[in-house]
Amino acid sequence: MTAPVTVMTYPVRSDAEIARARLEADGIRAAVRADDEGGLNPGFYHEYGVRVVVAPEDVEDALASLGIERLDVPRSIAEAIYHHAVASFPNESCGLVAADGDGDLAFVACLTNTDASPHRFTIDPAEHHGMLRFAERRGWTIVGAFHSHPRAEARPSRADLGGGADVDWVHLIVGPVAGRRTELRAYRYADGRADEVSVTIGP
Repeated sequence: MTAPVTVMTYPVRSDAEIARARLEADGIRAAVRADDEGGLNPGFYHEYGVRVVVAPEDVEDALASLGIERLDVPRSIAEAIYHHAVASFPNESCGLVAADGDGDLAFVACLTNTDASPHRFTIDPAEHHGMLRFAERRGWTIVGAFHSHPRAEARPSRADLGGGADVDWVHLIVGPVAGRRTELRAYRYADGRADEVSVTIGP
């Protein structure tokens, strides 16, 4: 039997159930999955989230039904982001991601966090400029940034949302680095809020 695919993770079960009901109304079979120790520890919702899953063949229709953007991340890029996060621990790691002319992620630059902090990051300006020039020479476009949360889940912090981020960029977060449930998640920031983007890690 083919394993179901997570289309979105929600912070509370009620949001996940609303999404499931919307999918079912559109004729897409969906289920809610939560790591709550069989209902004995509902507090796990806040730590690990509540997932809405569908059959692999229904993923595209489910994302369209929920109005969720999808980001395909090559496995090599996901692994580079994770390894940079581990190497930077206990501080946050950071870097930039570039896309090719077709809009596909093509390169990740693991850069220096000049804040050297476990709670915030600033990409080294000289390295940022160097990456811009590197991408331009190859016909690529910088489309986003990534950073890690050493001990927190992969959700935007107040510092992240207040950092004056480019609204056209996608922001990838890997976390918690110190934990057994490390995730790579993505968001677009606008007006002090974060809209999640569904991440699919490819071959």
